[in-house]
Amino acid sequence: MEKYFEKFRIDTIGNDQKFITPYGEKQMLYADWVASGRLYTPIEKKIAETIGPFVGNTHSESSETGSLMTQAYHFARKTIKEHVNAGKDDVIITAGFGMTTVINKLQRILGLKTCGKLSHRACLNETEKPVVFITHMEHHSNHTSWYETIADVVLVKPDKDILVSTNELRKELEKYKERKVKIGSFTACSNVTGIETPYHELAKIMHEYGGFCFVDFAASAPYVDINMHPEDPMEKLDAIFFSPHKFLGGPGTSGVLIFDSALYNCSAPDRPGGGTVDWTNPWGEYKYISDIELREDGGTPGFLQAIRTALCIELKNIMGAENIRKREEYLVALAFKELESVNNIHILAENEKHRLGIISFYIDGIHYNLIVKLLNDRYGIQVRGGCACAGTYGHFLLDVTHNYSEEITNRINSGDLSTKPGWVRVSLHPTTKDSEVIFICNALREIELNHKDWEKDYIYSSKTNEFRHISDNEDMEFKVRDWFKM
Repeated sequence: MEKYFEKFRIDTIGNDQKFITPYGEKQMLYADWVASGRLYTPIEKKIAETIGPFVGNTHSESSETGSLMTQAYHFARKTIKEHVNAGKDDVIITAGFGMTTVINKLQRILGLKTCGKLSHRACLNETEKPVVFITHMEHHSNHTSWYETIADVVLVKPDKDILVSTNELRKELEKYKERKVKIGSFTACSNVTGIETPYHELAKIMHEYGGFCFVDFAASAPYVDINMHPEDPMEKLDAIFFSPHKFLGGPGTSGVLIFDSALYNCSAPDRPGGGTVDWTNPWGEYKYISDIELREDGGTPGFLQAIRTALCIELKNIMGAENIRKREEYLVALAFKELESVNNIHILAENEKHRLGIISFYIDGIHYNLIVKLLNDRYGIQVRGGCACAGTYGHFLLDVTHNYSEEITNRINSGDLSTKPGWVRVSLHPTTKDSEVIFICNALREIELNHKDWEKDYIYSSKTNEFRHISDNEDMEFKVRDWFKM
């Protein structure tokens, strides 16, 4: 299906970009899609040429600009809701720049979080204290944020294959069945391994125990169909959140939160301000708008961000989720086949080949960030190294014991990152060419063979855990300074 996706590839901004490294001019090859998408020429033109001339503030129906932008904003939000099969009682909120912002907003809306440590957590009796269940595969945004709420957080143990276990979820729910508020907040797909979770099945189990199910689609939303209301009502998703900046055309968008309005019980908006009140007067009296979507969208909304998200969704629909799935399956199979000939490589969750286009690995004897740097400098390949904001999952994947983990964190706390575990993550897109996958794997073969000689050109910092080429004395700010000249 490479030919089918070629027309979308041609319009992706940056495919022909070259840049200078210590080893000369390199053709850029982008393989960091799960971190962020790329700009798309037709979307940029649509915003600049069709929508741009009518840009003005919303919250007005009297002027042409105000009326058109208000209608475009509403239509964009409607498009997003339809894309995930949101119901008539579901509400949408767009905020910030990704799901991190909106999941924290949801936690505040639910009354689970205030600023600072919550000392009154201990004052709640056992049955009144909410409990949140998460998987071992979560991104930190759907992990750490829950620990800063009044809820108890339960990490559901994986099965023997380090996959999400529905049986373990049932066991934990049995322990906490007397709790009045039970929330499952689960990733739809790991941003480390591309492995998807049985989230509709998890939702059904949560509902059987009188709980709610929230799903984080940040890693998978650009590639899969999302259905908040499947045929079985027990499998419905009470809330979802995702980061449209990861879509093709998506950089510059806001995070998206869609949730069942029955969850909302706030006397005041999370962010009171312009556009959230029906009226005020000089005597301290006021009345908030009752419509949840309006009252939780105070101030000037991110209307261009929402419009861009809707355009990205339209592009995704044109590409077709089924076509995307088939192409990614092929690319993953090709990558696995090519990586077999890379000596000393260890692919994380290598037995799970049914995954989205995300492959993480490490190579014995080579620091993961050195691999990333060499891929960039010698081959122009853009990937990412580290723990991918999934440190807990990393403990399971790398079999890090509690004692070893404590040794590592003690060194990190002292400013030494040299023992921090990690991996290299390659994330592909349906527009990625077969030849590019082969090129990446060939580059890894060469790095594995030559890394000892090539490493001599680099200086490592244990404070940053990064490698710098010995010739690289250029201030990075200097490189981008011209971007800001008009």
